[in-house]
Amino acid sequence: MLDVQRHRGNPCLQEVIFTRKLMWVHMITGALVIALLLFHELFGWFGAALGWYLATLVALVGFMNEFRWCQWIIAVLFAIIAAAGIYFTNSVFPSLQPPKAPLVPHSLLPIWVGMANITYGASCLLMLFSSKIRRAGVVGFTLW
Repeated sequence: MLDVQRHRGNPCLQEVIFTRKLMWVHMITGALVIALLLFHELFGWFGAALGWYLATLVALVGFMNEFRWCQWIIAVLFAIIAAAGIYFTNSVFPSLQPPKAPLVPHSLLPIWVGMANITYGASCLLMLFSSKIRRAGVVGFTLW
């Protein structure tokens, strides 16, 4: 049984490696977004991003365990965060009053939010249209 688990996903090794990299990029980028929102002292947005991140991790576990519908949920969650970032940059940021001494200057907000939007927009498209990700989800995989 342990031998079967160790070789899980070997039929599509290249696809699994590609999908693992994408999932690690998501986990690192999502954690950075959450930390930066906290350091900018945007606590409401921090809480919403934390809830979104936990939802993506639950969907990620389902996707790794061969639940095909979790791939669609991850894609929708990536699209939601990209749309929320666009809304934040266009509507919230211009009227935002920075606190007296933020840990990170507010002038950096549009830069890292824009980079996160591009990352998650591209990741959403990959989750929807990549045959490599589809095959990795069919065979199941782990993150290591």
